[in-house]
Amino acid sequence: MKNSIKRVLPLEKSVTLREFSRSPSRCFEDVPVAVLAKGHPVGYLLSPELFKDLTFLMAQTKDPVLLKKELNLSDAWLEKFLGADDV
Repeated sequence: MKNSIKRVLPLEKSVTLREFSRSPSRCFEDVPVAVLAKGHPVGYLLSPELFKDLTFLMAQTKDPVLLKKELNLSDAWLEKFLGADDV
């Protein structure tokens, strides 16, 4: 999974952990942003749209109910994904 993140996320920008901690709101962009510590990624900043797309893709390969629990997603997300009225 380590190397696959680069294939899924078109990383065009990175910031250091120090830059992020000084001004987190300035680090958010329309593209994924890697947060680096000592040159290695410690996290990623994603737009709400990209996060939504990624969770949808993950739910297609993993049980959506478990994914909802693991990522602390809302019941509304699960209902929307399943297309059901009662979950």
